[in-house]
Amino acid sequence: MLIVGTDARENELSRADVIMVVHVIPSEKRVNVLSIPRDTMVYIKGTGYTKVNHAHILGEMKGGNREGTETLLQTVSNFLQVPINYYVKTNFQGFKDLIDAIGGVDVPIENPIFLRSIGENLPAGLQHFNGDLALGLVRERWAFPEGDFGRQKEQNKILKGIAKKVLAPEHVVELASTLAKVKKDLIDTNLTDSDMLSLARLFTGLTDEGFTYLQVQGESVVQEDPLVHAPLYYWKPDAEQVKGLMQTYFDQ
Repeated sequence: MLIVGTDARENELSRADVIMVVHVIPSEKRVNVLSIPRDTMVYIKGTGYTKVNHAHILGEMKGGNREGTETLLQTVSNFLQVPINYYVKTNFQGFKDLIDAIGGVDVPIENPIFLRSIGENLPAGLQHFNGDLALGLVRERWAFPEGDFGRQKEQNKILKGIAKKVLAPEHVVELASTLAKVKKDLIDTNLTDSDMLSLARLFTGLTDEGFTYLQVQGESVVQEDPLVHAPLYYWKPDAEQVKGLMQTYFDQ
């Protein structure tokens, strides 16, 4: 499953700001999550090698929102060499509303963080995040020594927080209504209502131990970009590491 967060604003084309691939294994009650840096160098059909987050906007330019999703999904699938059957996509506003709709999420913060986009200081420890705070965290990249890789780790914490909140045993009776509201108003997905409810019920009570979080290794490079016709920063992935991740965590 592809999880996408775009920077979409009204009447504007959008890039993918958050890209994750999730593999669920119901028999083991396990979820494997791979973050893909938005600057990752990938091949996009008809364009050449450029940043993976360009795939969405290139698709939108050709055929609107749906084509943006499809182009990104196919680009990521080709990059990882695994089929991706489903997607869940939201934008900044939808993400904020999603967090608020489920009553916020609790996320551990290892070190104090200053969120520049909203001017908030977060102390270390378990913090409760509303929509505004959660969006500020998943977009922050300057506060972390690891840069975008630090940001990706915080995004994974928020994803886990959402899953644990929605799938908590005490919320089982609310699952159907919660998922229906989320799908109707806040996200774009090709999962049916039945798909979402079945998955949620299979993973009710999911714990931290059920999550495995992974990142794409590689190196920083500067290379001429075929879209802007100028040198750009890229994250050049380690192809062998990516292949190993797919075989170990996504081929079950």
